[in-house]
Amino acid sequence: AAANPAAAAVGGALMFGGAHTVDSLLNDPELSIEKPPVWVCDSTAAIFNSLVKDNIEQKAEELAGIIQAEHHPWLAYYLVKNRASKEVNFHGTYIEFFEKLKQPRLLEMVTNMTYDCLRVLLKSVDQAVVSTSHRTVLKNLGYWLGQITLARNKPLKSKQMDLKNALLDAYENGRLTAVLPLVCKVLEGVQKSKVYKLPNPWTTAIMSLLAEIHDVPNLRTNLMFEVEVLCKHLDIKISDLKRSELLVGKRPPPNSNDLSSAARQSAAEGAKADSAAPGAPGAGAFGA
Repeated sequence: AAANPAAAAVGGALMFGGAHTVDSLLNDPELSIEKPPVWVCDSTAAIFNSLVKDNIEQKAEELAGIIQAEHHPWLAYYLVKNRASKEVNFHGTYIEFFEKLKQPRLLEMVTNMTYDCLRVLLKSVDQAVVSTSHRTVLKNLGYWLGQITLARNKPLKSKQMDLKNALLDAYENGRLTAVLPLVCKVLEGVQKSKVYKLPNPWTTAIMSLLAEIHDVPNLRTNLMFEVEVLCKHLDIKISDLKRSELLVGKRPPPNSNDLSSAARQSAAEGAKADSAAPGAPGAGAFGA
């Protein structure tokens, strides 16, 4: 796959593969937020460190006494970058906590910040294809996004994140390894939704595309498994899903990371044989 031009801008000289990289990406200038005084930051961290299901109300009162309205953008950034991206088991607690703060605009800021962080991470999607820690953060934030939108019967903003287009683009550029698990995690939010559960047309369309991708010959087993796990979460059989026909006429690159290693090897051998054939580009006068 051709390198993502934006990846160079953001990924630049960052180390490949480590959690350090992901943290560096989320320090992107695009996400720069003015920090409140140090004592506010420290007190907020202490509240989050001691937050459990049983003390949500008490901790919400404590936070309300510390955080002013002008600190809300920073609080949204702190929650998404430092907590939601790493602490999946606490997602439900964090949502309940923020609802207890009774600041609807704050939850909207959190949602928009989640889109922003995902957009920054996806700028370096080629890095995510080869970095486990990068993919883990994408999955964690995908799950978080699904829980704060779909699970609460709120729509995903397609201008911010168009799941169908993201999948089609990833298929043609060999990036499903990073993008498909993210999409599946977002869609887990449908499980708790009254509005978006099947047969909702929006959900049906994306599930049909995922089913079509699942049937791609030589697709890596772990990608097929992601779709099967999502179906299990949503209590549907993959065999019952109508397959879309959006991949017709589209092809993954021959060296795509999304295909099994055997398929990649045979594609490489095929390309080698083609280039060695008489009359093939590179043969003849220049290839002698």
